[in-house]
Amino acid sequence: MEVRVEILSQSRYLAGTCFFEYRKQLLQDAGVQFRVFTPTEPVDETLDADLLAQPEEAVKKLAERKAGAAVQEVLAQNPVGLGFVIGADTMVVLDGEIFGKPYSADHAREMLRKLSGKTHQVITGVSVWMMLLNETEENGGDGNVSIGFRTFTETSEVTFKELTEEDINAYVATGETIDKAGAYGIQGKGAVLVEGYEGDYNNIVGLPVDKLLENFPDLLRREVPVEITQKEA
Repeated sequence: MEVRVEILSQSRYLAGTCFFEYRKQLLQDAGVQFRVFTPTEPVDETLDADLLAQPEEAVKKLAERKAGAAVQEVLAQNPVGLGFVIGADTMVVLDGEIFGKPYSADHAREMLRKLSGKTHQVITGVSVWMMLLNETEENGGDGNVSIGFRTFTETSEVTFKELTEEDINAYVATGETIDKAGAYGIQGKGAVLVEGYEGDYNNIVGLPVDKLLENFPDLLRREVPVEITQKEA
């Protein structure tokens, strides 16, 4: 009897989301090897009233939707081995009000006026889906697919300086506000708006990478044994 151990490379996919480029950079800096996967159909980001009243649950739900959409399309490609899909979403919350991405320059100004001189929360939801995919029967496997996921959140606090209209107009003119929750990016020119913060800086940027790797250390492994097959001599 021959025992054959197949060592298959892990596949890791990052679902395209808000703060996308910064999340890519954070994962790369941490040493995670991954491929970018953007679902062909846009993910529904609408939330019902119950979720809007619960920001942590809302951000978890959006992260799960984004990762889940990518999982469905990855599975359609019939991959084999152990795969991870990471989806994330970040929200800015002030006094229970969720700030998404502004839809115009005037909307960005409105958000920044509300944030001026106050402390708000930045909540990131991260959903990690794990897939164990065996070869199809035609290729000598059993075709089984095992899928599971875990979702967590991380919260940081950011305090803004007292902003003048001149400060707000100058920042909006940079063009940074449009694609960012809360209409600012602490990792960019928006840093001048911030008086201070508490918690994980990377979480404010868009991905609490330390907590992610603490919970999922296998993301750093290059290869894992995912299947042992026995073949009669």
